[in-house]
Amino acid sequence: MLERLLSSKTRVEILCLLFSNPEGRYYVRQIARELGRDISGIKRELDNLDKAGLLASEKIGNLRYYTVNKSSAIYAEIKSIIAKTVGIQGAIAGSLAGLSGLRQAWLYSGNSHAPGEASGPVPVLIVGRVDLTELNEAVTQLESRLGREINYTVFDETEFQRRRAEADPFLTDVFGGRNVLLIGRDDGV
Repeated sequence: MLERLLSSKTRVEILCLLFSNPEGRYYVRQIARELGRDISGIKRELDNLDKAGLLASEKIGNLRYYTVNKSSAIYAEIKSIIAKTVGIQGAIAGSLAGLSGLRQAWLYSGNSHAPGEASGPVPVLIVGRVDLTELNEAVTQLESRLGREINYTVFDETEFQRRRAEADPFLTDVFGGRNVLLIGRDDGV
């Protein structure tokens, strides 16, 4: 099965597109347009992914629609790999990693969705002494690339430690819900 999954750049791009929007339904020409690729190559890779069980297809009229097969045995793992490398998690981590003074970056969500998965603004907690102008530039570029608003909160290490020790309501919500450490280690800063 791995040979069918990872041997083609086009296949990886299709996986990224579909697994980044698992509720979406796409037809071949639509995928080709979005990825800027040849239709015949897209069709071949969709067939491979369908045979591997990662996608499901349905013919409606004269169009065949492809969706993510959420019942696939490796659905969660593929979705996680995509999120961490090229999805929202990977994009945020990549954009913020170069900021000087950054100690930690957390993507969080207080609801049932995985962090960054729900529509709307993406909440990010930044810990460290970062240059706010540099941070604003990185976030602005990231928002443009993702087509999503990024809402971030910044604490220096001392304030973060103090608030965490005092069970600050904001940090209690952040760490009581679902969260992902994008940068740094969670060992007390």
